[in-house]
Amino acid sequence: MSGNYLEGKVVVVTGGGSGIGQSVADVCSELGAKVAICDLNVGSTSSDDNRLFCECDVTRPETIDNAFAKVKDTLGAVDAVVNCAGIWRPRSDGPITAVTDETWDQVIAVNLTGTFNVCRSAVRIMEEQGRGSIVTIASVVAITGWEKLNSYSASKGGVLALSRALAVECGPKNIRVNCICPGVIETPMTEKVLAYSKPDVLPIGRLGQPRDIAHTAAFLCSDRSAFTTASTVVVDGGFSAA
Repeated sequence: MSGNYLEGKVVVVTGGGSGIGQSVADVCSELGAKVAICDLNVGSTSSDDNRLFCECDVTRPETIDNAFAKVKDTLGAVDAVVNCAGIWRPRSDGPITAVTDETWDQVIAVNLTGTFNVCRSAVRIMEEQGRGSIVTIASVVAITGWEKLNSYSASKGGVLALSRALAVECGPKNIRVNCICPGVIETPMTEKVLAYSKPDVLPIGRLGQPRDIAHTAAFLCSDRSAFTTASTVVVDGGFSAA
C-alpha cells in the first residue's frame, strides 16, 4: 500500500509522545495527515502546519475536551482518533491475591476509563461533522489471557467490549469504531516482559515493532477501510494461534 492516502485527514493520537502512539503519529504524518499529538507532557514542543501538540490527561475529561476543541479550532476537524494512551504494572499486577486496590484502580482508570473518556469526546465532535473513525488499542491478552496480568487483561478486555458497543451505536451516525489487539511489541512500556519473551516462539519469528501497529491504525483511519467497523484486528505475529 503506497501513496498519501491520509491526505486531507486530521488524526488525533492520544499517548502520541512515545511508544506505539509516537509511531502512529509518525506514520499518519508520512501518509499525508495532519496529526494532533495528545499526551501528558508535551512541554515546549513546537507545533507546525502538520503537527499540533496538546497537553492531555485521559483520566481528566476536561483536558480531553480542551484538547479536542484546540484541534477543531486549529486544524478544522477531527477525522480520526487513535487511543494509544495506556499503562501496565507488571511488577504489581501479579497474582490476584497480591494485586492492590491502587494498582487495579490506576490501570482501569487509564486504560479503560481513559479510552471511554476520549471516545465520548470524539463522538460528540464526529456527530456534528457527520463522520469519523475511532481506533482503540486493546491487547492480545483481551482474548487469550495472560497469567498474572489481571488488571491489565481486564482493562483491555473492557476496551474491546466498549469498541464493539460503540461501533453498533455509532454506525448509523457514519462513525466507525475498530479495535487493534497488539501482541508483544518492543516499546519502553514492555521492556520488562521482553526480557522473558523469545521471538522464536512466535510463528512469524520476531517481536512486533510499533510501526506494525501504526500501519494498521493508519489503514483503519483512512477511507480505504470505509466498510470496516466493529472489527477486532489482531496484530500479534501469530501468538494467539500458536
